[in-house]
Amino acid sequence: MSVEFKPYPFTATTHAASLPPLEAGVEKLRHPVVVVGGGPVGYCTALGLANHGVKVVLLEADDSVCFGSRAICISRRSLEIVERLGAVGGFLKAGLPWTGGRSFYRDAQVLHFKMPADENQKLPPMVNLAQYSIEQFLLDASEARSDLIDIRWQSRLTSIDVHEDGARLSVATPAGNYTMEADWVVAADGGRSFLRDALALQLKGTSYEGRYIIVDILLDSQRPTERLAYFDPACNPGSTVLVHKQPDNVWRIDYQLRDGEDPDEAVKPENVIPRVRSLLGMMGETGEWNPIWIGIYKANALTLESYRHGRVLFAGDAAHLVPIFGVRGANSGSTTPTISPGS
Repeated sequence: MSVEFKPYPFTATTHAASLPPLEAGVEKLRHPVVVVGGGPVGYCTALGLANHGVKVVLLEADDSVCFGSRAICISRRSLEIVERLGAVGGFLKAGLPWTGGRSFYRDAQVLHFKMPADENQKLPPMVNLAQYSIEQFLLDASEARSDLIDIRWQSRLTSIDVHEDGARLSVATPAGNYTMEADWVVAADGGRSFLRDALALQLKGTSYEGRYIIVDILLDSQRPTERLAYFDPACNPGSTVLVHKQPDNVWRIDYQLRDGEDPDEAVKPENVIPRVRSLLGMMGETGEWNPIWIGIYKANALTLESYRHGRVLFAGDAAHLVPIFGVRGANSGSTTPTISPGS
């Protein structure tokens, strides 16, 4: 039986590039802060600064919010931060709250945990929400603060010259290239940070050998929202599988490759689909399903020795890469730097 790939149940709005007022290719205005990268950490940084009355330019290389399977689990602490930034409404309306999970060893349930949650707590312990929706809600909140946040799409940083009281940045766009000056720069440009490379900085720590396949599927199931972990299951003997339910009937499946498996072969649909089918059969899910996304990743525990380098501050994956297990992925970016005028 063949399985047809389907698109995500989300359509991102694309945004055109534009140029600020220039004189001979140089922007006239010097900015208090430029944030490089429009992911969750970049938007949260911009919103946090706007809450303190600081004007921000946010440079995003792409033309829309992210695509594909990325962060999905948002912790209560992260929700508290997003609430303070004025964007939590969409998270709570669209996200799926959960309070616990179950773990299985082969066929036996070995753990059923519950996190504290009652009517006295206005935010749930966890919410499952795909990163494309996370970014969209943060973008909506940022656009509502257009008096202080200037979002520039399709704007790719190509060089930076850091000096004692600021930095000069070179920006490339489809509408033309220009340079700009900033008092401070926040590098929120992700795990493959251009700014980290431009400043010749190295992450230090551990890069683990294990590989994990991510599969997002469409599956209409009434199963409750909870974290499911399978150890040495029949569908992936000698290894692990994690399963999370997301909004809009999207399910995230993470499974660890066994020692000796070829990652290039393992990520091919003809090798992924039978594993997913076996997992769903083991779970008792007999309904129709369709794959949406297949990806592969490895776990890292890497960090810069310092998150400040002159007038450049590093945040999120640009500053540190952590294993996603224990929902440390996007949530680890909550400790974003705070900059105040005159710092």
